[in-house]
Amino acid sequence: MEFPQPLWNQRALLKGSTLVVCDLHIGYERELEKKGIYITTRTPQMVSKIKEMLVQHKVDCLIINGDLKHNIPKASWQEYDEIPRAIDEWLKAVDEIHLVVGNHDGGIENYLPMDVEVHDSRGYRRDGVGYFHGHARPRDEVLDSDILVVAHSHPSVTLVDNLGQRNKLACWVRIKYTLDEIEREAVVMPNFNPLLGGISINEDGYLGPFFRDITVREENVYLLDGTLLGGVSSKADSRRG
Repeated sequence: MEFPQPLWNQRALLKGSTLVVCDLHIGYERELEKKGIYITTRTPQMVSKIKEMLVQHKVDCLIINGDLKHNIPKASWQEYDEIPRAIDEWLKAVDEIHLVVGNHDGGIENYLPMDVEVHDSRGYRRDGVGYFHGHARPRDEVLDSDILVVAHSHPSVTLVDNLGQRNKLACWVRIKYTLDEIEREAVVMPNFNPLLGGISINEDGYLGPFFRDITVREENVYLLDGTLLGGVSSKADSRRG
């Protein structure tokens, strides 16, 4: 099976004619606003970048692997306004859009255009690949996929130089793992929205129940530009939910 390929420096995954992104967290600026941080919305830039990739790679399907929106339990005015417009723009370039529900996507069906096919938090399987956000355990059909694509952790790696200066960088992770004595592979995706923080996998491990259930046998970490760091995480289990 063709392995899904990261698009280096783009925070997106390509599998055949399908593009995968995750953790856009549209509306995050409203949370920052409550903390006294005022910035303009970054949604137009994200929408434009995704559409550019859809056209460039002649994609006919877009999968959003969770957390399209940010604010919970209620959506902000920004999400009500920007999400339908984003979907309309992407549908100019693709035939279908799928959303796998993430932990921030509660109630999104109330204003999500009907053109989007919504899959619950237990995931979605397409062309032999299982997609799930990562905050909930995937259904058996998804787990039985030879390759899994996981989001939620916002993976990053903390690098420390000789002077003790710490630098936290977003990354991709490709792992081989065993579950019920069966070995399979998975990709952990970085968050598409660059404003968000990340979990330092070499200090704090990964998020979600999936990583509590599996045994990681091999781990390869790649920076966004494709630089291979090898295996770096200090632990494979989850620190948080």
